Amino acid sequence: MVSLTRRGLLLGAGAGVAAAATLALSGCSLGQAPQRIRMACGEQGGTYVQFGELLRDALDKDGTTGLEVVTTGGSLANLALLQARDAELAIVLADAAAIDAQNKVAIGRVYQNYLQCFVRSGGPIGGVGDLAGRRVSVGAPQSGAALTARRVLTSLGLLDGPGTAVVSELYLDEAMAAIEADAVDAIFWSGGLPLPAVQNLEAGVELVDLTSALPALEVEFPGVYTLTAVPASTYGSDAAVPAIGVSNYLLARPDLPDDIADSLVDVLIRDAAQLVPEGSLGVQYLTASNLIDTSPIALHPAAQRRYRQLYG
Repeated sequence: MVSLTRRGLLLGAGAGVAAAATLALSGCSLGQAPQRIRMACGEQGGTYVQFGELLRDALDKDGTTGLEVVTTGGSLANLALLQARDAELAIVLADAAAIDAQNKVAIGRVYQNYLQCFVRSGGPIGGVGDLAGRRVSVGAPQSGAALTARRVLTSLGLLDGPGTAVVSELYLDEAMAAIEADAVDAIFWSGGLPLPAVQNLEAGVELVDLTSALPALEVEFPGVYTLTAVPASTYGSDAAVPAIGVSNYLLARPDLPDDIADSLVDVLIRDAAQLVPEGSLGVQYLTASNLIDTSPIALHPAAQRRYRQLYG
């Protein structure tokens, strides 16, 4: 696994990534090693890395494409690596991808993220309005979680005026330590269900319902965010908690070779059940009808042709 340090990520490609950039994406034939590509994922312990590792393993079985999983801060960092040609693939939240739909293509819409806001059980925050004036981590720097969380807080009037939340951007391990130590009052995370790091906390946590932000979000960002729910008992609650959902896209550079795009489509369809992290709950896509729905990002031409070949 290729890992980017935070300093390396901020400065651009690190030495290891720069070296990887010299790898050719030429076709492979009998006797040659599989083509190597890099996929920008997310933080250790998160769904993005889990998905990347499962996709890597599925491709390894085919022997046609070797995938290196690159750990990053999240969606915005992944987009930067893709644009800088320091990754061939990137998993990105749909809201982040839509900021600039040019110069990128999609292999498919892979699954849904849940925007989750955790607070200490029995603490002073009983609802979203109680976040006013509180210490809030919106997610890692350059993450899609931070982008979405800021949009939610803005739509609720919590980033300006007398009730402004005190916002920080913490990596997952830092956020877990901060809420455990009562150094922050709430932490945002965008990912699949459940988040193992939360389940391992000694301090009890519970979710805050953020869905009162949806009407304003729909006005400003139509069609991007959906109403969903975190199933009951995911984090020990007795009832499902309404939540904000946002899709994830598997993006690629426009010059990704056609045969690699074909292999990716084949694996996404054939191995769909094996690409869902073990123990995951809630909505998972990875069906033909959903994979092709990547608007406003165009599908990679070879991926589009492959979907048509398989499904007409």
